[in-house]
Amino acid sequence: MNRHNVNIVHVCAALLAVYLIEMLIFENLIVTKSESMSQVWVNAIIYTTHLVIDLVLFLLLAFRAPLTRARLQAQGKPYCHVFTYNSEFALASLFVVFMLVDMLALAENFIRHLDEFDLSAETVQIFSNWTLVFYSYVPVKSVLLGITFLLIWTMATSVGQDKYEKAAVS
Repeated sequence: MNRHNVNIVHVCAALLAVYLIEMLIFENLIVTKSESMSQVWVNAIIYTTHLVIDLVLFLLLAFRAPLTRARLQAQGKPYCHVFTYNSEFALASLFVVFMLVDMLALAENFIRHLDEFDLSAETVQIFSNWTLVFYSYVPVKSVLLGITFLLIWTMATSVGQDKYEKAAVS
């Protein structure tokens, strides 16, 4: 049964823990509307927080196997069964896309609000209507989250449980 597979359990536990922390952060710490702060800075805080969370998830996935091996070795337990799945490699790559979307949203946020940086009215007018990423952010992140769940599902089935092996360079 897969609940005894340390590879799958650690990936799922890490994702669940970080997503729960993200929910707590946005419910209790992050200001999403402010009377005293400009919307550009509110959005910047939101997008930067998402970027940092996605970076943490990427790093957890990238270093999950070595960290698990080190933990098991320190406990004197066998660790030869700890490896990276193909699906896990794809999942880590997906978090690069998550981070790219966050960076695009952050960049567009600053470009759209150039008036906050005292640029000329002509320059501000050119970029003030850039909203492609702003209005696509939630749907794109939702699709990426769906792909995340799909990759986790493939990891929990035989479809994605092949070990990732680097191609030999000749």
